Amino acid sequence: MAPNRVLGFQFQGDRISMLPDDVLGLILSSLSLKESIKTSILSSRWRNLWILTPKLDLDLDSTAILHKWRNYNISKIRCEFVRWVDHLFTILPKSSTNLVRFRVVFDLSSFFSGWIDDWLSSAVSRKVESIDLILNSYSHSPEECLYYFPFQKGNFPDNLKLLKKLSLHRVNVSDAAVAFLLGNCRLLEQLSLSWCGKLSSLEVVGTSPVFKCLEISQCASLYSVVIRESNVVCIKYGGPGIPQSRFKLVGVPRLTQLWIQGEPQMMLHYIINIRGIIDMFDSVLPQLHMLKIYTMSAITYYDTLKKMMPNLKELVVVLSSNYKDNCSLVPIISWFSVTPCLQRFVLEASLREKSIVEMMMPEHLMRNGHDYEVSKINSKSEVQLAYSHIKEVEFVGYRGVRNHLQMVTQLVRHGVALEKIIVDPQSFELRWTMPWDRISRNQMENEIIARKRAKDQLIDVTSRINVNIL
Repeated sequence: MAPNRVLGFQFQGDRISMLPDDVLGLILSSLSLKESIKTSILSSRWRNLWILTPKLDLDLDSTAILHKWRNYNISKIRCEFVRWVDHLFTILPKSSTNLVRFRVVFDLSSFFSGWIDDWLSSAVSRKVESIDLILNSYSHSPEECLYYFPFQKGNFPDNLKLLKKLSLHRVNVSDAAVAFLLGNCRLLEQLSLSWCGKLSSLEVVGTSPVFKCLEISQCASLYSVVIRESNVVCIKYGGPGIPQSRFKLVGVPRLTQLWIQGEPQMMLHYIINIRGIIDMFDSVLPQLHMLKIYTMSAITYYDTLKKMMPNLKELVVVLSSNYKDNCSLVPIISWFSVTPCLQRFVLEASLREKSIVEMMMPEHLMRNGHDYEVSKINSKSEVQLAYSHIKEVEFVGYRGVRNHLQMVTQLVRHGVALEKIIVDPQSFELRWTMPWDRISRNQMENEIIARKRAKDQLIDVTSRINVNIL
């Protein structure tokens, strides 16, 4: 590496190395831990600077690692990871800068509770602001084998009051512990609970003014959630709907965003599950401005939504990799009938590989997308009303395949108020371990092809609509 080029910056005489340690620490915080450690080879000046980074993000894809090495001793791999994290904490200076974030992503069970407790205590002693424990259960361990979150009434360090974000995945936590955290962490802005099997009843009452986002996903034993007198803005919920689970929402005037995902095991009845979830939020539907729905199965003409959302401005639909190219996306347009004031519509299509059977199918075959069905959807007066308001459409993961093209064609043809189309061919996959996250995939060749297709397919509409191909 040239002496005057470091981390993408160009200075005469390597002036970047002359900056104070705290400034260099901020620069390193924009990199991953792995990238930060790599900077130690630049020069003696940089050798130990990485330990000053205010973010300790120990994110290793344990699912991929353990699958790749499944014929090896998995317990040994876990022990190696634990030893590595222990070593990191031993070399971090006691008087180091405060931790902005502490994040662990690996497959660890309650066997390692002592070590994880020590890591959390060390992070809290450094006034950590964000804690993410993503303890993926590759082996699908029973609840009894999951790690228990240690902080609760009677074990609550003062520094924990500085916490702004808490995310627990495959971690056991009690109802009382969650309630105590919400009542005492007055700076908490976001709480995420995923696959926390011991949760049964959750009360979010009188939260601090800064609390904005609550995420709950696949907590199988959770049957009741009460949110009262809260400034929460966004709720993300994945799991069963009525009658298995119920939400009670009272005094939540700022709640304007809702993300929902049904149960993956209910593939055949997925839309029923989605409707059941929407029914749980019946009392707040009139105040929603944004709704995001994750679809795990193909939507048909009969999969309609029933509840009106009169003030909804943005609808986002995320398509799982189960959505085949020969499955029409047009039935989703029927959902416009419950959103009369919709202004922005977003489709996000996750990456999928074609099967041999799909590649052999004739191009003209399209499930749920025949001309009669498409015409019947678009002719509904409620759908036409929504078309008269939609100004912007965005398609993320666009590949120009037949169902993608058909959908865009319908939106262009009937969107009388449409002003802008954003086409983003970037490939991504949904992360099954964390339901609201997605992983970007480097599919450079496919993305180049998708951009060319989009340019050719939309060339005739650029005269009246602003087409932005990213």
